[in-house]
Amino acid sequence: MYTKEQFSLPPAAMRDFVRARSFGVLATHHAGEIFTSPLPIDLRETEDGELFVAGHVARANGMSDVFGTGAPATITVLGPDTYVPAEWFGTRSRIPTWLYCAVEISGRLELSDDTRKRADVEVLIDRLQKRTVEGSTWTLDEIPAHLSEEYLKHIVGYRLLDLRLTSCFRLNQGKGGGESLADALRAADDSARHELARLTLTPPTHDPDRPVA
Repeated sequence: MYTKEQFSLPPAAMRDFVRARSFGVLATHHAGEIFTSPLPIDLRETEDGELFVAGHVARANGMSDVFGTGAPATITVLGPDTYVPAEWFGTRSRIPTWLYCAVEISGRLELSDDTRKRADVEVLIDRLQKRTVEGSTWTLDEIPAHLSEEYLKHIVGYRLLDLRLTSCFRLNQGKGGGESLADALRAADDSARHELARLTLTPPTHDPDRPVA
């Protein structure tokens, strides 16, 4: 991912962003073809503090052929974005631009066996259930066994290891017109623009001692 230092998040903020979104696009390359799949992303840590991603795709998905080869892969996790017309800066002499938030995760694929695949699915469901439904105690065991086994038979699990995280949060850093831009974003009937209004005023990349190019 192309980025600049002033658009980059600290490591902890990148991890928090990925876990908050929990969805991205996995890209692999094999047999002369690029494969992409949008899917849930579960960024976790080993007991030694090493980051990894646990996930799965449909068995019919051609990208699963490469999971057992140790091939490189990339996951892109996107946040809010919007086109910004010149007028939103309070002037007509600015070039229109695009605000966006993205984290890219690169690493090495490893195929999961059936035991680890099921465990990873259960961990992902447990985390998302508790985050989405207050007090949820729902588990995969509540589905009749023959149905859950049939579901698991039709997916292929993977882990992405040896991770490298990069980020690009283009939020008008150092360009001026921030208050006018934030007001225009807040005026829109759009939750993504409301989130960007907050981020442009206090970018998570902001470092007052770092010069902005």
